[in-house]
Amino acid sequence: MPLTPATQDAPGGVLPLPPTGIIVALLAVLALSGCKATDDADPNIATPPSAGGSAPGPGSSAPASKAAKPKSDTRTITYRVAGTSDSADLTYSTASGQEQQQGAHLPWTKSFKVRRGEFAVVDISAQNQGSGTVTCEIDVDGQKMKAAKSSGQYALVSCDHTLGF
Repeated sequence: MPLTPATQDAPGGVLPLPPTGIIVALLAVLALSGCKATDDADPNIATPPSAGGSAPGPGSSAPASKAAKPKSDTRTITYRVAGTSDSADLTYSTASGQEQQQGAHLPWTKSFKVRRGEFAVVDISAQNQGSGTVTCEIDVDGQKMKAAKSSGQYALVSCDHTLGF
């Protein structure tokens, strides 16, 4: 027996399918019964455009996004070594490689510029000559990124920082 749109096979026999008009009417009632899409999203959480959100419009209380500033391709690195000792032996990285300075008078400072891709990590270590306290600091573009302190006879201190650009 061929199947017609009004019948289907069921385990207990043949069951009639509801007429198409009833299904259409039921869908229309559901659509018109007050079901509506609402936007109860938190206005403080950004919604990607693909998820139905939109950029804040005129008069919107949502903050406007700032245009991203391009990052500079250079950084100014400043090493600082100080302490109660008069001098220290230093080892530090620069754009031209590792450098050493024996008996550097404290306080000591060295600044230089690095370009993107020259190297990823800057570091300095200092050992006081005799006893006392020795400190190191690494500044990037004037902002302190790393500092350390060590005390004692021939104390060794080390600072390093990943540039991240």
